[in-house]
Amino acid sequence: MAQQRKVSRGPRKGWTPEALARREKALGPNPWGGYNHNNLGCEFFRMGAWLHAVYEFERAVEINPWNASFKANLARAYLAAGELKKAQVSALASLGQDASLAQAWFAGALTLERLGNTSEAIEHYRKCLSLKPALGLKREVEENLELLVREARMKERKEGA
Repeated sequence: MAQQRKVSRGPRKGWTPEALARREKALGPNPWGGYNHNNLGCEFFRMGAWLHAVYEFERAVEINPWNASFKANLARAYLAAGELKKAQVSALASLGQDASLAQAWFAGALTLERLGNTSEAIEHYRKCLSLKPALGLKREVEENLELLVREARMKERKEGA
């Protein structure tokens, strides 16, 4: 029985930019490549491998720059990796490209919340909910919105006292 070879997926620790470029060239042109990179990015994100997720989402956006969903995913990965400015740029690009995309509003809300802009973050969360997001995203948005509103009320009470 022949042994199955493991296929390398995604960047490995210690890979140089040249090695990554050779990897991309070896993969060749693929019209679905952006989707493949996005899917890998989602898996890395779920695993908590933020930098690997950022790498894959960047490749997805590079291959399919018209896909606002990829940009929203990239914004969330940047946030998780601690790259606030890049997250903000990517979230705004996603919203600018498709204002009807719930996850773009969610990425924007997360970024605004991290920047300390509570009132705008709340507006973004509410807009996201008005667009009827998928169930998993809806729960996350509702939880974040509830916590943020509660914190804002507590802050108002302290300032008013």
